Amino acid sequence: MPTPNTKPAGSYHHGDLRRALLDAALELVAEKGPQGFTMSEAAKRAGVSTAAPYRHFADKDALLGEVAEQGFAVLGQALDRITARGRDPLDLLVRLGRGYVRWALANPDHYKVMFDDAHGALDFTDVRPAGRHTFLVLLNAIEAGQQAGLLRTQDPRAVAGPLWSVIHGIALLQIGHKFRAVGIKEGAEVLAARTVTALLRSPDIAATA
Repeated sequence: MPTPNTKPAGSYHHGDLRRALLDAALELVAEKGPQGFTMSEAAKRAGVSTAAPYRHFADKDALLGEVAEQGFAVLGQALDRITARGRDPLDLLVRLGRGYVRWALANPDHYKVMFDDAHGALDFTDVRPAGRHTFLVLLNAIEAGQQAGLLRTQDPRAVAGPLWSVIHGIALLQIGHKFRAVGIKEGAEVLAARTVTALLRSPDIAATA
């Protein structure tokens, strides 16, 4: 008789083994972290033989790599929806920061894999189209602010670096419950909006009068 967390072998429908393995990997990431489980455990969680995963994935790195790519794709879609509603470039950057944090907090297990060095963010802008797209959303918003005369004219990556760093840090700290541990009660989205606004007003980023 299967345990509550294990599907009986053969329970998946034809064609959805890949999906079952991705779902199993995310469950195990939630319990043990990206490095804390084996391919055999993923197979057991999906209710298949230990050999079955290799029909779709060469190894665990390949499995988690697809989890990361899937996460970047869905995050990119969320950021695209925010961009489609944006008019004022500075307001758009603030809302992108809030939206990024909101998505990370709603999908913490995907986020952990996306930024795990072995499977996610390491050089992702060069090798993962979905990851590159999420970064381009930020660059395009910065360039819009520069073209509107609201941000200093410079390589947009010089602005993207500090913006992404603080937003990513806020997301990770909130996922790890670190703010609560030191008594910071401000919501992560509010903190993101306040921090992005402050950065956009800094002399290194804001356009000079």
